[in-house]
Amino acid sequence: MKRVVLVLAVLAAGLTGAPAAQAASGTVVLKFYDTAGNGTELSASEVKTLMHGSGGSDSDALVDPVTLEDVKGYPLYKDGSPARWRFDIPGEAVAFAVNWPTSRGFSTIVVDNGGAGFTTGETLVFNQQAAVDAKRRLDAALAARPDYVRSAAFTGALADAVTNLDAAGAATTDADRGKYGQRALSAVNTANDLLLSEYGPAYAKAHDAEPWIGLTVDDISSHPSWPTLARTHTQPYGWVRIVFDPKADGGNVEHYRGAVKAARAAGLHVIGQPIDSTFANRYTRAEYLARVKAYVDAYPDVEAWEVANEVNGCWVDSRTDAEGDCVDQLVDHDDRIKNKIADAAAYVRSKGSAKVVVTLYWQLGTDEARWSTFTWARANLPAATRKNIDVVTLSTYVEDAPMGLAFDQVMRALQAEFPDQKVAVGELDYWSADTTKAYWAFDKSDPLAGRRAVAAHYYAASLGYPRSLGGAFWWYFIQELPDDSGLQEAIRSVVDRLTLT
Repeated sequence: MKRVVLVLAVLAAGLTGAPAAQAASGTVVLKFYDTAGNGTELSASEVKTLMHGSGGSDSDALVDPVTLEDVKGYPLYKDGSPARWRFDIPGEAVAFAVNWPTSRGFSTIVVDNGGAGFTTGETLVFNQQAAVDAKRRLDAALAARPDYVRSAAFTGALADAVTNLDAAGAATTDADRGKYGQRALSAVNTANDLLLSEYGPAYAKAHDAEPWIGLTVDDISSHPSWPTLARTHTQPYGWVRIVFDPKADGGNVEHYRGAVKAARAAGLHVIGQPIDSTFANRYTRAEYLARVKAYVDAYPDVEAWEVANEVNGCWVDSRTDAEGDCVDQLVDHDDRIKNKIADAAAYVRSKGSAKVVVTLYWQLGTDEARWSTFTWARANLPAATRKNIDVVTLSTYVEDAPMGLAFDQVMRALQAEFPDQKVAVGELDYWSADTTKAYWAFDKSDPLAGRRAVAAHYYAASLGYPRSLGGAFWWYFIQELPDDSGLQEAIRSVVDRLTLT
């Protein structure tokens, strides 16, 4: 489970990716218009406030347009009269990514200039260019899914997107380009969400997939009937991810014996997590491996082991304060999580057939570039480590680090980065007490409705890919599911679409 970490704008560059075929230079000036689609240009301060949501950090980044590796964190600077945000092109083709809302909530919006990235300076209406690029990716997603049966809702949203994009393209003023561009962006977001959530279960069912419909068990005592509850809402594809909490077990691996037996008796598959990300930086490399060994040896019937959780979170490789927030001091080099992953993955591999799982934390632009998902993975998971990893998952807390409209882009980048592994959403929740609650999703006025929509969408959308296991593993399953029939229905409805004829 991630710790709440707010990071203010700190310039951090980590140049990665292939160099552009031609020299890339210049300055891109961005004109932002209001998110209601009224065509009102926003001041620089209004833009920055909007990017922060209700209390988040700066979220702007320059990224590789293909791999989504973070090339330069926090590139925006203010200049001109009137003052507008702009970024300098750093010698290679880059896309611009930022947290931005539509009628569906906040998304990571990637503006990639038709897919090629920016190589020369220009002035852009952000809302229009974002919509154009998002519509191109939606068209590509449709082309990749020729078997998708389009619903009336999808068809209507797509038509709305086309109408507003045409209006933006025909507009004679930037105000109208911004107005219709933002409206088009919202419509593309709606269509994209419908495509992914409608297609996911249909794809998995048509391909006789054996997905992991997951729930996380982080407190085995608060709801003793959790195995029955988990079985009811996930079978026949139910997996539970049992968090072996060092505060609860006190080093005694037998503490969780009854929980594992109860899960198996209920017909559930088990992923064991010996060390949650909250505790990872408290262990030396040797201590980390010793704890993994102790649990793996004690529970040979556990079918998968999450050997490291949210590995690119700064709190995993940094010292943390009393609140668990990162301080500007890394742990000792030998104790870095990349070494702990290599050791633990090799050990699980040596013991038999259990799957080795590593969970990345989804973030792009909400922390320094070195901690962003794909930049960290490329730098810290070499081939020697990857050969011992079977499944790579994404921990996803969209109120801290939005995904939204970028979901398909992110999942495809994850599969490209890990061509020999299966992938999944590895941890999910929404609007929990220990998150920033900075970026709303689906329903701004009703967080509970937003929570249900997050569950319904991400459980379904994650199923629609080759080599995807689905997953999701709702974090506060025990605390939130028992008394929320809407959340129960959101998860169970996805399972029903896999099983009902």
